[in-house]
Amino acid sequence: MTPINLVAMAILATPRQALAEADLKLQVELYQRLLRDAPYGPMVTVTTDSGAQMIAYAEAFGLLERQKHPLGDIMRMSAENTVLATYYRNNILHLFAMPSLLACCFVSNAAMRTADIHRMVWRVYPYISAELYLRWDEAAVHEVADALLETFARLGLLQANEDRSEWRRPSSTSLDAIRLSVLAQATIQILERYYLAIALLLQAGSGNITQEALEQRCHLMAQRMSVLYGLNSPEFFDKSLFRNFIDLLRRRNVIQVSADGKLKYGEPLLAVAADAQLVLSEQIRHSILQVTLGQ
Repeated sequence: MTPINLVAMAILATPRQALAEADLKLQVELYQRLLRDAPYGPMVTVTTDSGAQMIAYAEAFGLLERQKHPLGDIMRMSAENTVLATYYRNNILHLFAMPSLLACCFVSNAAMRTADIHRMVWRVYPYISAELYLRWDEAAVHEVADALLETFARLGLLQANEDRSEWRRPSSTSLDAIRLSVLAQATIQILERYYLAIALLLQAGSGNITQEALEQRCHLMAQRMSVLYGLNSPEFFDKSLFRNFIDLLRRRNVIQVSADGKLKYGEPLLAVAADAQLVLSEQIRHSILQVTLGQ
């Protein structure tokens, strides 16, 4: 695991591809700790460089630009480097997908019951797993989630009650809460993309739209969101990713195809939508609804 990979992961997980140098240092060191304390698999190796050394390496490599400031320097990527750095980020995104998915649970929720975390992970994991080729089968995800929650507690990212039936994030103004929030950004756009597809299907109504038409509508709406909200991620509006998601919904019988080629749905799709909403911020949900209703 090279310094470039970890720095690219930390920077690209922020909405504007910029972080204070001190915050970037903490974030890349958090990723190091996650890979050491909760390794994705036995073949993963992690650089021994410190956070400051990784930042210096990425800056010397030309990936980062430094903006001097009396209150602390800011590290950022140019628009060109942001696109190039997705190569590094995408090479290791699968290593942080499960930690990030758990962090997403606390974007809009100060506390969550373990049972609700298990249900959300179980519901969303098949789609994340199919997209990122994750290594665990569905029967193992609760055990993986529980182990990661304990790791989060050791790292100060979450606190649990005595019987581990509920988990709480730190104060929203704390450094630990900021680290948790940035970790969530690694997969939050994937969940936003899923929710966008579901919202457009619900808007069309059961039995009223073909898969091809839905894919095109998703692609155009995601493009529009990227322009409106400054989402500098080409994969967010990649039509093939929408196609794969809809195909998987069909294979899992969450949606069906009628005799005339239209997509039908029932309660299972509503359940997936409900859990997607659980981890998305109110602002993001409203943004998606504004775009879909304003077409």
